[in-house]
Amino acid sequence: MKRSLLILSIALASSAAWAGSPLDYPSIWKCDTSKPNWYCDEDAPQPQRQVAPPAPAPQASAPRPLSLKEIKTAEQMRQELKRREDVAVMNPTDANLKNYLELWQLTQEKGAVFADNWRRVVWQNPELDYSLKRPTNNTAIKTYDAQREVNEEQHLKTLAREHGLIFFFRSDCPYCHAMAPVLRSMSEKYGIEVLAVSVDGAGLLPEYPQFTDGRNQAQAWGVERVPALFIGSKTTGDHAPIGFGQMALTEIINRIFVLTGTQPGQNF
Repeated sequence: MKRSLLILSIALASSAAWAGSPLDYPSIWKCDTSKPNWYCDEDAPQPQRQVAPPAPAPQASAPRPLSLKEIKTAEQMRQELKRREDVAVMNPTDANLKNYLELWQLTQEKGAVFADNWRRVVWQNPELDYSLKRPTNNTAIKTYDAQREVNEEQHLKTLAREHGLIFFFRSDCPYCHAMAPVLRSMSEKYGIEVLAVSVDGAGLLPEYPQFTDGRNQAQAWGVERVPALFIGSKTTGDHAPIGFGQMALTEIINRIFVLTGTQPGQNF
């Protein structure tokens, strides 16, 4: 027992002595200024490397002035003409304007040669002549329009056998009142039926005293503007818009012919 107490006393004394020792560390793994250097083997903090700012983008150098004889390509001509124009605009002296006009005159001459050769090639190669499809001279235009009018009328009379027009109107719409006589005349001449449909449930059209209340139908078809003209099949019920707003008789016939009798680009 005495021996045990003696050992415990020695241990406590040693602990007290150690606590007061200048070599007392909170942890052998913690590095601070009180430890010898050979205990502190942590890496020293590395200095932050300075990142150099990006180099500024090189400024595009101004194009070198070219004389007329030095211009060999279309791109060189465009650039030089633009350069001379900029100079003349910013400093419109006689010399700068003359310098610009000299090159501008050259572009006009080259354009004239190009246009002249263009027409020569077209004249001698009918497969490249678009005017054979759509005339451009007055004499041929009259012939073309007359033949087209015949085709449009024949197409409309054939179409009238199985199709009709749906005319959406509003009782207080002046354009609707102006378009109603046109549709009545068209119906009588070509035999195509016209169904008048009121979007406000009221009539007041002398040409169409009998009308359909189309408030629900107009909403279902997305009719938001009047007058609106649709064409519909009497057999299938299929329908498609012809146009919106007041239209003349020739315009209505032309639209019906284009939308129902031709392919895109065929007669354009």
